Amino acid sequence: MGKDVIKDETPIIFLAMFWGGGGPYTISQVIHVYDWINRDIPSREDLEVAFNTLLSLDFISLKDDKFTIQRKIGNDFDEFRKKKRINKFKTARLYFEQYPLPTDIPNVISISQERYAEEYAKYSKAFES
Repeated sequence: MGKDVIKDETPIIFLAMFWGGGGPYTISQVIHVYDWINRDIPSREDLEVAFNTLLSLDFISLKDDKFTIQRKIGNDFDEFRKKKRINKFKTARLYFEQYPLPTDIPNVISISQERYAEEYAKYSKAFES
């Protein structure tokens, strides 16, 4: 599609939240589900852009520092996913192509490098034993 389509990690972060049950998730839990489905760790910038984009599209909500996929969007994506029956990453990107990138994405959540390090440490601690 056109240049205004979301091309960053936003669809994959959304997909991770969806596959993990939709939330509510803390930042460290989003890092966990992203790693679970993508075998990678999202950067601080990717998380910040994704959360702000998803909030501006009203795909997720933020309450008490936790992110949750809106029920209507989750159901809509689930129907879309079942019809496509293709690779989950491609499906997520195709789903997002239906929505133009918002022209003005408010900075509702800002993740400092320090906070990202703390959230990453929480994620990493879950695997210590």
